[in-house]
Amino acid sequence: MDALIKGKLELLSSKINALLAEKVALKDEIRYYQAENRELKSELNKERGVVKNFPLPTEKPNIAIENGSYAEKVAAITKQIDVYVEEIDKCIAHLGE
Repeated sequence: MDALIKGKLELLSSKINALLAEKVALKDEIRYYQAENRELKSELNKERGVVKNFPLPTEKPNIAIENGSYAEKVAAITKQIDVYVEEIDKCIAHLGE
């Protein structure tokens, strides 16, 4: 019985040592990612400063102004293409006769 308990204690001890080693590795990993996070935040703040100093255009692009009319233009072009396709189909049918 004593050998069985001793074996289980050794197994438990090895598992605890493995968990402690994993804990140390995870702490090192956390430190690495925290340092990387600080560097990235610093870079982001620098980029935000550059963006704030970037000159804004005086005119807005036409696409932003046209909002709804753009969809209307696309629909009109699509209808015209459909008309052309029908005409081409008729011409092909005449050629086949």
